[in-house]
Amino acid sequence: MIASLPFLVGIAAAAVVNLESRQTAAQITTVDLSVNTGSPIRRASGVLYGVPDTKNQIPSSFYTGAQFTGATGWIFGGYTARFQDVLSNFQTARQFNAQFILKMSDLWGTDGTQGANGVYPGANGDFTEFDAYLAQLVADLKANGMTTNIKLLIWNEPNLTAFWNAPQAQYFAMWNHAVQFLRAHLPGVPIAGPALATAPNSADTWWTGFLSNVKSANTAPDVYTWHHEGSSKRREQRPPDKPACNVIDEYANVGEQNPSSAAWWIARFERFNMSGLRGNWLSGANLQDFLSGLLWKSGSTYFANGEWQVYNYYATSMTGFRVATTGSTDRLMDNFAVVGTNIVRILVGGRLVTGTYTLQIKNLSALGLATSGTINVTTRQFSFAGTEGQEGAPSNLGVVAHTYTGNVLSFPIFQTDTVTTWAFEFNF
Repeated sequence: MIASLPFLVGIAAAAVVNLESRQTAAQITTVDLSVNTGSPIRRASGVLYGVPDTKNQIPSSFYTGAQFTGATGWIFGGYTARFQDVLSNFQTARQFNAQFILKMSDLWGTDGTQGANGVYPGANGDFTEFDAYLAQLVADLKANGMTTNIKLLIWNEPNLTAFWNAPQAQYFAMWNHAVQFLRAHLPGVPIAGPALATAPNSADTWWTGFLSNVKSANTAPDVYTWHHEGSSKRREQRPPDKPACNVIDEYANVGEQNPSSAAWWIARFERFNMSGLRGNWLSGANLQDFLSGLLWKSGSTYFANGEWQVYNYYATSMTGFRVATTGSTDRLMDNFAVVGTNIVRILVGGRLVTGTYTLQIKNLSALGLATSGTINVTTRQFSFAGTEGQEGAPSNLGVVAHTYTGNVLSFPIFQTDTVTTWAFEFNF
């Protein structure tokens, strides 16, 4: 497969006319160089947990562009020591100028491991213990300078009994109580939620109930969050925009954690101006290690896998300004494109798909290029040998001269497996 790819790329210029004549929009992903959509801020670069409590255990070179969350537990008597773990993670995030999302329910102690010993705030209308927790948390956040570059996520996945094994009405009462307390004592610190395990849906009573509740109680979050590991993201699934961006605080199934799918998710987050934290499917002690599976290690020495290389390219090479893109109408191939100083970079990604697609680059004249001619395109390949497989920087497959007319450059993407992906670059 990999050995044959340079040959396929090499014949792309000759094959493009016949290929396009038998393809539809379902197989075409586009770039419009004439539409500037703003600066890239690495919206898809968040990770869920994945950061060891031991400071600097993972070398700093692996943290480019990441966001972090922490987890601890009040109801089991370990708050003080565990808050120090959160503080360490926050300091790591601040070191890299990253946003930190604090899962308050984990700090309370309901992180999915609490079992029958879980205690849920507001039972029988009693918030005494919860108020003590909130007061301590507010005091600690203030004392440690944790009131900027932070978002407070009140509860994780309350629509799953593993995280909220109490009545729905009690959850809504807890939400209102927490929001009112936090806004009174930490004004200006963004509150995030509801972090439901499902995307917004008018048939979902957790979503409809939550939206109705926050409207009547005036407790809407500053940042809407939810988990999105199923169907494609769509703009109409979102609640109304808030001053801060919406956040998907867990995205991508374990099978989608590879270079190709990572690039697909990146393209979607950038197009819809949403932020996301990549899901973490590790367990036990590994949950707070390995940057959520982007790294692995031999002994105590960490190394990057192929998916990390995609995020690294996204963070360090995709600079300049974003341009408009569209995904294929089958929603299985997409791209993220930027225009830098005399260079265009396009990262493509398929969502667990194989087949032949077309990348169509429109309005080349917006860069001062002629409406017809030849462009030399460099292809970089991101390979994948699994979560535990070490991969270096993307392979440079060389340069192919593509001819174009009508102000549009098109060439095929040969998606021969579901994990490998590519970046295309050309100068102007």
